[in-house]
Amino acid sequence: MVSWNRAFSVLTVMLGGMLVLSGCATKKYVQQQIQTVQPAIQEAQNAAKENAERIDAVDKRAQQGITAAQAADTKAGQAQQAAQTAQNAAQAADGKADSANQGVQQANNRITTLESRVASINDNYTQSESQTVTFPLNSATLSEQARTTLDKIASDLSSQRMGFMIEVQGYTDATGTEQYNIGLSQRRAEAVERYLVSKNVPLFRVSIVGLGKENPVADNKTSQGRAQNRRVEVRILKSTGTRQTN
Repeated sequence: MVSWNRAFSVLTVMLGGMLVLSGCATKKYVQQQIQTVQPAIQEAQNAAKENAERIDAVDKRAQQGITAAQAADTKAGQAQQAAQTAQNAAQAADGKADSANQGVQQANNRITTLESRVASINDNYTQSESQTVTFPLNSATLSEQARTTLDKIASDLSSQRMGFMIEVQGYTDATGTEQYNIGLSQRRAEAVERYLVSKNVPLFRVSIVGLGKENPVADNKTSQGRAQNRRVEVRILKSTGTRQTN
């Protein structure tokens, strides 16, 4: 019985030794295999790293491209807005030009009407005298000097009941817009007309027109010249006494 137990113990030790030797052999084999594939593993890792770096570079360039595209879109939007603003300004300028042209046309119509009125009268008229009154800048108010001049005109005509007509033409200097100047020159002519009528000059014998900056009598580049151009010309037309026959 003792011998069997001893034999069993020896067998167990032998088996354990064999397992240890086998395990050592397996571990060495595994290490050899690992050393064999290690370069391939390192190469794969390096390739993965390079791919990651290239991906990062591509992502960076893509982000830069997106940023540049957004900036371009912003500039394009700003350019479009500026173009729209310019177009609106051009349309507004066209509207003002149309209004100015209408004002000029109205003035021309007034001149035509005046000429028609003179032509429709049987008497022949010639200009006997002309007086000029001036105005302050942007004003249609008669000065004392202007009133004195108009008083003399009214006084000279007070003894005449017929055989005369009065042309009143208003002007401005070259500053301001065409539309504004036509309106201002018209208001100046109307101020002269009102004053003459208040001095018993018959209204139907007075014809007025505002011509804006047209027909300057002095250089608009100087303050003295502009002051002379801010005026109303009063022309007295008297009959020659000859009547036209039909």
